[in-house]
Amino acid sequence: MDAHDIWNKMADQRECMPVDRDGERLRARPMVPVVDEAARAVWFVTDRRSAKDDEIARAPQVCLAFVDHSDHFHLSVSGRAGIVEDRAKLRHIWSSYMEAFFPGGPEDPNAVLLKVEPEAAEYWDGKGDIASAFELATSIISERAPDLGDNAKLRL
Repeated sequence: MDAHDIWNKMADQRECMPVDRDGERLRARPMVPVVDEAARAVWFVTDRRSAKDDEIARAPQVCLAFVDHSDHFHLSVSGRAGIVEDRAKLRHIWSSYMEAFFPGGPEDPNAVLLKVEPEAAEYWDGKGDIASAFELATSIISERAPDLGDNAKLRL
């Protein structure tokens, strides 16, 4: 799996958990990613009234956690985030899902963009439930480490 494959995997996901710093604590929130490999960015629409903009301004290093249960694929993406005021970009990435949170549409004054520029990723591409269970049982009997799939770190 290469960097392009990772971008494609991110683009296939309907949600992820961005993790940022709230003072000394880490905090994750479920959000809808809009992945743009050409711009090397992952976009989110967030509410300017939330604490995310202040938290990101103080500590822009974030982590995006993606899980695809159907494919047994897990992905952790590290990068830098920032709040972006760009109504044209907001209109470009807008979806009907966002309308539930911002009834004023992309012109809603509380809707603002969170841009994450990925720097590195680590993935775990696992086997299915039955194959994993068999591998775990076999490893116990044979006293060897189980092979539960692929794991690698990549620069993005």
